[in-house]
Amino acid sequence: MRTRRGAVGMALAVALLSPLAWSQQPAPTAPAQLPARKASFSWNDQGTILRVAVKYRDVVDANVERKLLSGLPTVIVMRAYLYPDGANTAVAGTLKSCRIVFDVWEEVYRVQISQPGTGGEKTEAAPNLEGVLRRCAEAKDLQLADRTTLQPNTSYFLAAVVDVNPISKEMMDRIRRWVSRPPGASSSPGDSLFGSFVGLFVARIDKTDRTISFRTQSMVP
Repeated sequence: MRTRRGAVGMALAVALLSPLAWSQQPAPTAPAQLPARKASFSWNDQGTILRVAVKYRDVVDANVERKLLSGLPTVIVMRAYLYPDGANTAVAGTLKSCRIVFDVWEEVYRVQISQPGTGGEKTEAAPNLEGVLRRCAEAKDLQLADRTTLQPNTSYFLAAVVDVNPISKEMMDRIRRWVSRPPGASSSPGDSLFGSFVGLFVARIDKTDRTISFRTQSMVP
């Protein structure tokens, strides 16, 4: 088990440091050295699920804005992993996926949102770009980790990659599998579902319209 977890951590580190993931920013030597941004962490009402809130609006630049207005589907996927400080082996993962289509007749954005803890997809309408950013370039109370997977008095940080229009059917299939779990479900590095999710993180993406990567501040849950 230790060998497998070590291999998973190394594979994730390689994925985060790949030339594709770092095409738009200098490559550090470890996930801990990703560009930092502030996030908020909290527990659900039962105190069993750790959640995260973080913004990544900068993934939508002028080119992405033009694509959003084109009427063609645009997909924004945020994938993230929770690391103990000083380690390259992740202990939990999460994601949020948005599919956005501008309805040129109604002049409104149709948004399909997929994320863990919701049991599947939900569809909403956004009246303008600000509405799209609130729904698709921010995570709010995003399910991250079960309390049982975390060690007491241990500091953690979240490392994330955000892609616009990742061209990979396999990735989207794995996203659907992960978010279709019932609310409160969790996985650990030792089970097959977690291994499949790791595969989502390390999967090569042949083409994206834009990619950003970052890490959050360290925190003790």
